[in-house]
Amino acid sequence: MSAQPKVALIQGGTGGLGRALTEALLDSGRFDQLIITTRDPSRVTWAHPQLSVIPLDLSCNASILEASRQVAERCEQLSLAVTTAGLLSDPARGISPEKKIGDLSREALHALFDVNCFGPFLWYQALMPLLRRRAPVTVATLSARVGSISDNRLGGWYGYRSSKAAQNMMTKTFSLELGRLNPQSIVVGLHPGTVDTPLSQPFQSRVPAEKLFTPERAAQQLLEVLHDLSPADSGRCFAWDGQAIQP
Repeated sequence: MSAQPKVALIQGGTGGLGRALTEALLDSGRFDQLIITTRDPSRVTWAHPQLSVIPLDLSCNASILEASRQVAERCEQLSLAVTTAGLLSDPARGISPEKKIGDLSREALHALFDVNCFGPFLWYQALMPLLRRRAPVTVATLSARVGSISDNRLGGWYGYRSSKAAQNMMTKTFSLELGRLNPQSIVVGLHPGTVDTPLSQPFQSRVPAEKLFTPERAAQQLLEVLHDLSPADSGRCFAWDGQAIQP
């Protein structure tokens, strides 16, 4: 019986970090096929024989179901699934990190939780038939150190912190369920550090130069972290340097 092809799936493959992950995986030669999703396929201006592109809007249930159907048409199982969705601020919608509780907005909180927590795990729900097979698979969601409750010493950033803390709980809970179905699975959160992308640009002024990573460097660091993980690490959150982040 021939071995199944190794397939990687990157949600958000045209964003700053998502594109860097895509290019790094293509260069690595570790996968037989790479599937990326994007809200706007016209943004994909490069081609590769192992690459395919699927439209996906994580805020739309119908889009999630259709995209998962298209992924299933291309493969029977996944070896790697990375979700890069993230929202920190959006001035056009009045979303920015809160300094005090008086800055809270129901609309902003809903948007942050929708992007940072709900969307990724509804996506994994739709992908379950490709994840639960008894074969090695790694599922990674971009998290953040500020989602750690025990590490919160400064306060502020209510919505972003809370949405990432909720995401981390989803990661832990999903790791337990998937681990029972597929003992070879790894489900983790990843803290990439501060990456020089539009998401972080308004907040880079106090970041030391050596801690502001290009997307290319961040992608390589995260892939090295993923490469060293085992099922015993499932359910945890890891920083770009491989260190586990406490809940």
